[in-house]
Amino acid sequence: MRFLRPDLARWFLVLPVVFACWLLHDRYVRVFRRRAPIAPRFAPLSRRTGGRRRAGMLTTAVVAAAALAFAVVRPQLLLAHRIPEYERQDLVIMLDRSASMRAHDIVPSRFRRATLEIRNFLKNKPEAIDRVGLVGFADASLVLSYLTSDVGSLFFYLDYIDDDPHTLFGTNIGAAMTSALEVANKDNRPTRKIFLLVSDGEDYGNDLNKALAKFRGDGLRVHCIGIGSDASVPIPLLNPDGREEYLKDDDGRLVKTRFSETTLRQIAAATGGRYFRSATGSELLTAIDDIVQGERKVLGWKTSTDYQEVYPISLAAAAVAGAALWFLL
Repeated sequence: MRFLRPDLARWFLVLPVVFACWLLHDRYVRVFRRRAPIAPRFAPLSRRTGGRRRAGMLTTAVVAAAALAFAVVRPQLLLAHRIPEYERQDLVIMLDRSASMRAHDIVPSRFRRATLEIRNFLKNKPEAIDRVGLVGFADASLVLSYLTSDVGSLFFYLDYIDDDPHTLFGTNIGAAMTSALEVANKDNRPTRKIFLLVSDGEDYGNDLNKALAKFRGDGLRVHCIGIGSDASVPIPLLNPDGREEYLKDDDGRLVKTRFSETTLRQIAAATGGRYFRSATGSELLTAIDDIVQGERKVLGWKTSTDYQEVYPISLAAAAVAGAALWFLL
């Protein structure tokens, strides 16, 4: 134990003062009782303080004063904590940028809600995650960011794809998985890689089976988050002037999209990953946290020592003793 303010230890001198005051009070009470005795028949009605009550008053007064003096010198205890050491990991995010992700069944849209929750995750990235990579895909895939610990650069790329006015058709999940493998293979650090796929539906490419075989062969898991409501909703397009209109077929009828999780479940099951559904967007951040927490492995423990303040306990003890003293008076 150490004391931050040992110079204030003189406040303990209040203890003999409290004891001296109690002695004077006790002497005064005894003298007064000798001079003004109570008739035996009135003794049961008397509220005169007995020996036990006076001893209790002394004890509580001393405890209250001592606790306050102890709190003033700011005592601190040296405590040891066991902290787990986790395996270092990297996260590769594959984000669907296809036109259907712009649907507004999730506010403000499937895509913008996904990028928002990814940003929220990055702001409070777990210590076990070293670096994060980002792959965007529609009919083709693009590595937006290789593995980096610079969260600011990831925010830049997320802002870029958020504001990209081009409409991207098609969904080629196999191409996205191939690009994610490229991100992992170009890294020379021995950290374990976590693969996360965020999409709203089926795969329309021809590369999925080949990519799945590669992931299974390398023993890599792909975790999937499906985002979208159960409603059939139109697909918004952005005009050159910045206004939105909806995609229509050759006959002028609205083209609608509906969330489908079949492919996402298949990918998670085939690679041993986990599948989560986000029907409102609010579940997405929790799903990412669950995936990351579920993947981390404890390699060992380290002991950390730190001083903890004790004065709040002393103040609480002084308050209890003061309340007891007030009750005894």
